[in-house]
Amino acid sequence: MRDIVESTAAYEAWMERRANISGRLLERKHRKMAEGPFPFLRATFYRWIEQWPNVCPRLAERDEDVVLAVGDLHVENFGVWRDSRGQHVWGVNDFDDACELPFTSDLVRLAASVALAAAQQHVKTSPVRFCTWLLDGYRAGLRSQGEALLVAHHETLRVLTADTAEAPAPFWKKKLDSDELAPADLPRGLDAMFAASFPRGASLAFRQQRDPGGLGSLGRRRYTALVKPRRGRPYDAREAKALVPSALYWLAGQSHMPSQTATLLQHAIRQPDPYFQVHDKWLIRQLAPDVAKIELPTGEDDKRLPLAPDLLRLMGCETANIHIGSRSPEDLAERLARLNRELGKGWLVQAAADMIDSTSSDHKRWRKHVKQG
Repeated sequence: MRDIVESTAAYEAWMERRANISGRLLERKHRKMAEGPFPFLRATFYRWIEQWPNVCPRLAERDEDVVLAVGDLHVENFGVWRDSRGQHVWGVNDFDDACELPFTSDLVRLAASVALAAAQQHVKTSPVRFCTWLLDGYRAGLRSQGEALLVAHHETLRVLTADTAEAPAPFWKKKLDSDELAPADLPRGLDAMFAASFPRGASLAFRQQRDPGGLGSLGRRRYTALVKPRRGRPYDAREAKALVPSALYWLAGQSHMPSQTATLLQHAIRQPDPYFQVHDKWLIRQLAPDVAKIELPTGEDDKRLPLAPDLLRLMGCETANIHIGSRSPEDLAERLARLNRELGKGWLVQAAADMIDSTSSDHKRWRKHVKQG
C-alpha cells in the first residue's frame, strides 16, 4: 500500500486537473501538515478515506449505514452565519468533501479530532466521556427529528460566541491585501457568478487572496469581490473558493462525479446562509467580521472548558441534522442500536483510537518527509 507521501502526490495531481490551484499555497499546506497530528488530520481527508476501510473494516463495510456524509468532519468545521431573518445560526460550515459514506465515518472522524485537538491544546480528555457526549447529542438530534441550531436558543452557544467579532480594520486588511484585478483577470465566468450574489448594478472590485485560511482546501485559489466602498459605509464582500469533488471519488476512480455539496445542503436540516452559493467549480459566500467561529479551549485553566461537554453534544446533534437528510431518524437510531449489539458499546472509542494511531503514524512519516525537503 502506498504511503502518505505517495498518496498526497497522487491526490494533488488529481485535484490540479479539476480546480484552480496555487503551488505556493500547496507548499504552505505541506508545512502546516507537519506541525502536528491535528492540523495533519484537518488537511488530509484524502488519506482518511484511504485508510478508513483498512483501519476500521467492520464499520467501513456496512453498506447499509451509508448516508450522504460531511466527509471532512472535525471540531474546527463548525461556524456561525446569519440566516435570511438575521438570526445567528451555528453548525457545520464546510461541505467540500460531501460524499457517500457510512454515518459512522463522520462520528469517528469527529471523535478523533476531539482527542487530537485536546492534545494540541494540552487539555486532558477521557475518550469514553467525550464519545458519550457526541453520541448523546447525535441521539438527541435524531429524537428531535432534526432542528437547526440557533445561537439565541442555546446558552452554551450564546456564551461561546459572545465577543467573538473580529476588529473590522485588521479583518479587511488581511482579506483585501492584494492588488485589484480586472474582470478579465478572474477565472472564466467568475465575474458573472460574483455579480449574481450582489444587488443588481453593484459596482464591484476584485482581488485574489494572498493568505487564505483553512487547511483542507488550502492550495485552491480564493478570490474576493466587494462593492466599491463609500465613506462611512461598511464593506459588502463575497469570497469565491475553487470547488473540487470529494476525495472519495479520487480514490474510487470516479472522475466523472460532481461535487455533492449542493445536494447535501438541499437535504440536511438547516437554516440556510442566504449568501452561500454553489456553482459548478466555485463556492461563493459572504465575508464579514461580525461573528468569528468558536475557538477551542487553550488549556486546563481556560474558563470555557466547563462548556465543552455541551458543545460536543451540540456537535453530535448537528451531525444528526445532516445525516437525517439521507435516512429517517428512526432508521439511524436503529442502526446505532445495532452497532452497540454487534460491536459493543465502545465501538466509537475503539474506532477513534485506531484512526488516531493511523493518523499519528502518517504524520510522523510526513514530518520526516518535510524535514528532508
